[in-house]
Amino acid sequence: MVLVYAATSDLTTWTGGPPPANATQLLRSASMLITSATVASVYGVDDAGLPSEAKVLQAFKDATCAQVAYWVTAGVDPTGGGISTAAPVRGKRLGSGSVEYDTAVSGSVTAFQAKRAAAATLCAEAFMVLHQAGVTPSGVQRG
Repeated sequence: MVLVYAATSDLTTWTGGPPPANATQLLRSASMLITSATVASVYGVDDAGLPSEAKVLQAFKDATCAQVAYWVTAGVDPTGGGISTAAPVRGKRLGSGSVEYDTAVSGSVTAFQAKRAAAATLCAEAFMVLHQAGVTPSGVQRG
């Protein structure tokens, strides 16, 4: 069973804008990444497996939303291994209806590697949210 730490409404609140069409999939993928990043952390859970302490649950929710916002901004789709099939538009003309895509940047090996890494790596903001809540595996426990 995959735990999902945030809902589409949480993402809308976090970003201040409408959720992307694939928000449900992104929230699920981000939640799995959060679970993996905190696998060695110590925190209480409820019967469903969610963090039982309100502060920790909120951190998981916020980190999940931060990760999704990062992916959306970076144009990364983690369900496809970070590969984006849409090349950025390099130029367009209105007169004869021409659109030209810039495949040099989006198709480069460096861009591919960066997107693949971003699809499987916790972004800085999500890490900081978890770290400040004390749920990153650091070997130090509070309380």
